[in-house]
Amino acid sequence: MKKTIAFLFLAFASVTLAGSKTEMTNVTRIKSGGATIYKTEAGDESDKVADAGTGDEVTLLKQGKGRSLIKTSGSIKGWVDNSTIEKVKISSGGTHNLKDVEVVGWLDNPSAVYILDNSNPDLNALPIDRNFNNEIIEKKDREEVERTYDEN
Repeated sequence: MKKTIAFLFLAFASVTLAGSKTEMTNVTRIKSGGATIYKTEAGDESDKVADAGTGDEVTLLKQGKGRSLIKTSGSIKGWVDNSTIEKVKISSGGTHNLKDVEVVGWLDNPSAVYILDNSNPDLNALPIDRNFNNEIIEKKDREEVERTYDEN
């Protein structure tokens, strides 16, 4: 009986731990609007090294009162204003509820998605028949083009 209870307890604990595989990672990144990277902590516009874009992940090397020393993914080191960076915790793994989230996507073949309702009397279909012969300036033979570009 004790073995059964111990087995059930271990099984419950393993299921609980297996369900919570969410890992939290701390990331420092540039806020919206971007940031200017300076050579020195007290640098001005003439001391500018580069610009960092919105959402760029950076490594925080040293945090100062007004500016912090960072290193970008492109190995650029410099000082940025503290107001232009943010520390964010990103979770990976686990489950996510998308019940109230609008998911927008694109398909390679959108014609398979749209269904026209022909019962609407105000619906006027556009003619899709189109001939592109007038758009072709010069007619060329495929074999001639292949010979021209040494594709044959």
